Amino acid sequence: MKRWLRLGSVALLTVASVLFVLVCVRHRYPVLSHFPGSCACTDYSEEIEGLTVFNPFRDRSPEASANAFLEDVRQGRRPIVAPDFTSAESLQDVPRPWAFEWRSRYRREQPHRVSLYYQFTRLSGDPDPRWAGEGTVEVVDTDGSWKASNFDVIW
Repeated sequence: MKRWLRLGSVALLTVASVLFVLVCVRHRYPVLSHFPGSCACTDYSEEIEGLTVFNPFRDRSPEASANAFLEDVRQGRRPIVAPDFTSAESLQDVPRPWAFEWRSRYRREQPHRVSLYYQFTRLSGDPDPRWAGEGTVEVVDTDGSWKASNFDVIW
């Protein structure tokens, strides 16, 4: 009985220590660890491939803004973008609505700017209905709200 009590207290202390460390790095490190893949196929392969361990306590407001932007693009609505949005021509070339799914793979922080890297799956009516791509959505902090300032996808 004492042995189980001792093991339980050690396990509880370990879990509490890990949670304390995660809380301490909440806003400082949104990505706890990134193990890049071996493929250097495109501009974003190093960020997309491999394994990323996200901080569960990170500020998710840039990601929510990027997801809202991608959802607007997917639905064919005019997305809310920053005044210096540089990728307007890439949005004009796509059919409306643009059927695709996305999955967050990596995040890079800069002052007042966050680059979010995604793995995209485009849905089409061809015999091969799904094909993949990768890309990025860059969001900037404009007066306390995050807005997309750049969007790029490589299929």
